[in-house]
Amino acid sequence: MIDGKRVVIVLGSLELGGSERQALLLARYLVREHGAHVQVWGFYGPGRTAELCEEYGIPWRIVSHPLFGWRIRRLKGLIKFALTLRHARPDVILPYTMIPNVACGLIWRWTGAKMCVWNQRDEGLFRMGQKMELWASRKIPWFISNSQHGANFLSQTLEVDSNQIKVIHNGVDLAKSKFDRMAWRKHFNVDDNCFLVCMVANLTDFKDHATLLRAWRIVIDKLAISNNQPMLVLAGRLDTTYESLKTLAFDQKLGETIQFLGKIDDIPGLLSAIDLCVHSSYFEGCPNGVLECMAAGLPVVGTDIPGIREAIGMDNYPFLAPIEDYEGLANRIIEFALNSKLCTKVGSMNRQRIEIKFNPQRMCKETIELISRGLSS
Repeated sequence: MIDGKRVVIVLGSLELGGSERQALLLARYLVREHGAHVQVWGFYGPGRTAELCEEYGIPWRIVSHPLFGWRIRRLKGLIKFALTLRHARPDVILPYTMIPNVACGLIWRWTGAKMCVWNQRDEGLFRMGQKMELWASRKIPWFISNSQHGANFLSQTLEVDSNQIKVIHNGVDLAKSKFDRMAWRKHFNVDDNCFLVCMVANLTDFKDHATLLRAWRIVIDKLAISNNQPMLVLAGRLDTTYESLKTLAFDQKLGETIQFLGKIDDIPGLLSAIDLCVHSSYFEGCPNGVLECMAAGLPVVGTDIPGIREAIGMDNYPFLAPIEDYEGLANRIIEFALNSKLCTKVGSMNRQRIEIKFNPQRMCKETIELISRGLSS
C-alpha cells in the first residue's frame, strides 16, 4: 500500500539527533524498498540532517514554525503550514517529536493526506500545553512510540486509547567508519592501554553530563593507584550546557583526562576506539547514544531511568546508578576499568541484543505495516 506514495516527514530541526536518525533510516528505506516519494521538512536548520538528505537524494526544506508566538500568530502559522502541506499533496504525514506531532495533528485533515502518524520519541519533553496536546492527539488515530514509557505517556497523560498505540523500538544502523581504532586513539594521543570512556549525547539540559564529570574525578583518583590513566571524551553538539560544563571540568581539575569533541560525523570510527560507554541523563525515550554503543559491542554504564533500562535490558541493570549519584556512577565505571573480561562479555551481550531487538529492518517493516493498515482502512 505504501509503494509510490507521497510521504512528508516533519521534524522540529534539521540538525541531527536520535529522532532525526530514525526518521532518516525510515525515509531511506521507503525510497529504496518501496519507491515512495519522500520529503523531509524541518522548522529549524539546515544542519547535518539536511546534508544526509542530500547524500541520500531525498528532498528537504525548511518551513515556518507554525506554533510560534501567541494565539493569533499561531492560528496564522497553522493555516500557512496546512496550505504548504496541501500544496505538497502528501498521502502520509509522519511528524517526529512533540511540536511537529501537535502541529500536524491539528491540521493534517485539511491537507488532503490519507493518514498522519504521531511519533512519540520521549516521555513528554518540549510540552505545548496539555489542552493543545489533547486537542491534537484526539484528531490522530495512529500512534507510534519508540519505548513503553513513551506509550505510557500517550495513554496516561494524553488519554490516547492504548489500542491506537504501537511500540516500535528504534533501529540501529552503524555506518561504515571513516577512521579505525588506531587512527582515533592517535587523534586522542593515547596508546592502546588507555581506558577510553565516551558519552555520545548533545550537551543539553536534558542530559546530565555534570554528574558524569563529578564521577570522573573519583575515577581518576581511584585508578591512579593502579597506574591506569583513563580518558573521557564527550561526543555531541556543544549546546546549552557547554560553558557550564567547561567551568565544572576546570573546577574538578580534570585537565587532559577529558575532551569535548563537539559534533562527530564518524561515530562508528570513534566507538571502535572506545572501551566503555557512559550515558548520564535525566530524560530518555530509547536513546540512540546508548544503542549505537551497544551495536559497537561496548558495555554501558548509565543512569537508572526507564528509557535506558528499556534499551539495555535486565542483564545490564546492575550497571545503572540513580539519578545524580556520581559516586555510584564512578564505581560502575571503575568496575569495568579493572576488568577487561567483563568489558568483553557485556559488550558481546549488548551487540547480540541490538541485532535481535533493535534491528533497523524490523523497525522499518513494522512502521510500514502500520502505515499500510492505515491507508487501507
